[in-house]
Parts: sequence; C-alpha cells; structure tokens
Amino acid sequence: MGRSGPRRIADGGGLDWTGPGWVRGISLLGEMAAAAARQCLLGFRRAAPPPLPLLSTRAPSPAPSRRRGARMASSGDHAPQLSTAVAVPGAGAPVRVVAAPGLTEADFTSAVESSLFRQWLKNLQEEKGVLTYGRLNLRQILIQGVDMFGKRVGFVKFKADIIDEETKAKIPGIVFARGPAVAVLILLESKGQTYAVLTEQVRVPVGKFILELPAGMLDDEKGDFVGTAVREVEEETGIKLNLEDMIDLTALLNPDTGCRMLPSPGGCDEEIGLFLYRGHADEDTLRALQGKETGLRDHGELIKLRVVPYSQLWRATADAKALSAIALYEMAKREGLLPSSPTTSRRRGSSSSANL
Repeated sequence: MGRSGPRRIADGGGLDWTGPGWVRGISLLGEMAAAAARQCLLGFRRAAPPPLPLLSTRAPSPAPSRRRGARMASSGDHAPQLSTAVAVPGAGAPVRVVAAPGLTEADFTSAVESSLFRQWLKNLQEEKGVLTYGRLNLRQILIQGVDMFGKRVGFVKFKADIIDEETKAKIPGIVFARGPAVAVLILLESKGQTYAVLTEQVRVPVGKFILELPAGMLDDEKGDFVGTAVREVEEETGIKLNLEDMIDLTALLNPDTGCRMLPSPGGCDEEIGLFLYRGHADEDTLRALQGKETGLRDHGELIKLRVVPYSQLWRATADAKALSAIALYEMAKREGLLPSSPTTSRRRGSSSSANL
C-alpha cells in the first residue's frame, strides 16, 4: 500500500494517510482491535465447562469417622481437585482428604469408603496409635491410587501428612494399604521325618520366583482368618484341612501386638495371621505333592508345590512369613504351648493325614 493519496476503511470514511486524517485512522483501528479482544475473552468465558457434580456425602455405616461432605476444590489456575474431610478423634481439626490428579471420582469415593482406609483411621486412635499421645498431628491425606478386584477395593495407595508438633518435622507417611492376610505352615510327618509344603510362584515386585508358605488375603470384612487360611491352602495346594486342626501361632503373641505379624510396617499396613497345621502323609502323597501345578490360573496364579524337609526350611526360603512361622513354632514348642504330636483330629474319629 502506498503512503501517498487517500484510502478508505470499513466505515466508509476517507482518510488521508499523509494528512491529519492519518491520526484518526490509527485511533479507529486501535478501538476495533480492543473490541475484538473483549469479544474473544467473552468467548473463552462462555466455553468454560460447568462445575463437576459433588461427591455423595453418604457416610459408611461402620466407619470410625464421619465424612463432612465431598466437594470439588480449586486453587488458582489449577484444575479442580476432588476433596472431602473426615473427623478423626485425636486430630486437631477435621482432616482434609484430597485426590491426586487423574484419580476418578468413583475411585476416590471407593478409596475413602473402603474398609482398608477406615481401618487405617481406626488404627491411628487405638493404643499405641499415631495420634494417641498428642505429639503428632495429621494435617492432610492424599489418595494417590486405587486397584479394584472386581467390585471390591483391593489396594489403596495414599500419602498422609503427619507433623511432629515439637520439632515441626514431617513424618514419612506413604502408605500401601492391602489389609489382612493369612499364611499356613503345613508340616507332614512321614516315616519319622517332618516335611513342609510350600508354594513356588512368581512375585513381580521383586522380579523373582519365591518359595513361600501358602497364603492369601482376606476377601471380606468379617475377619475370618481361620476359614480363609483353610480355603487358601486348598486353592494353592489342593490339600483339604479341617478347621479344628488349625493352630493360630500369632494368637500366642502378647495382646498389645495385635496378635498378627507385620511384614513391612514401614510402607504397608498388611497384617498376617500365621497358622500351623500338622498331619501325616505317606511317600506316595509326598511324591504327588512335589512339583504339582496348582492355583487359580484365571486369576494369574502360576504355582508349583515344593516339599522341603523341615530341618532345611529355614535355609531354603527368604519368605518372611515362613521364617516368622518357624520362629513362633519353635518358641511355642520350647514353652510347651503345643501338643507334642498331631492327635487332636484322631481323637474326634477322623484322620489328620493330608487329604488331597
């Protein structure tokens, strides 16, 4: 465009780019640009999504704490964040529970209402609980992930912000919640020798096949440790046990321990009930067990059975469940807390032999 001679703009007015009209043209162009910017901003405001619906405020009936209502919280330019609050006795104020970015509303609700999370809150308030002595304060809980087993919550991962009020230092609080489990030390006598029945299965977290006691998680909130132990043994080994023959080794611990074994309390809430079963088996039965493939294949269980002389068991495995069960069994024998031989079932008119 030449700079000499008049030109016309959208409103039809003549402007002389070389004369005084040039100033007026620049002013009009500025006003038009400002108006277009305002329209653009208004367009962005109209395109903003509506607020997400609030979470249900229904409180779980057996919960030790009460939810104060879940909501969508936002801070500055960050995306809205799911949150709720729980009243925890011993805490200075209702504790805020928030969801990590990317966690769905359904998973967040499932985690907060799960028995795993509620049990953890209950533990905080019990004897020797984190909040019992008043020095530590729970500020906030971040729900980071949930793994569902069908419709049931299997695992919950969360981070608790717990502060030492004297030093103002933060206590490590990353939690992998998986709940209670059971394991069984199966000892079979054959021709004067005692053998242990173990499972060998893949454990992805350590990247290895591990030799360990038959074990499993509790599938419900009833706390039926003995019944679960019997079912898990049958699923993983094919051996059918009688409830009456089971001895709870962890029940021999002092009551203030909770009478459960804690394999990794620095990062996991898992508590394990360790049981003992003692029976008899002939050589054919032991041979049938050795190397037998078992487990629920549709659940990803790839299990082989191993029969190990009990005298060698403590050297044959790094499984904490097995090593703990050996220690409890040996100490209980030394203290005279166990029968000298597995005769309980025979007195009832049944056999204590391994039933495959």
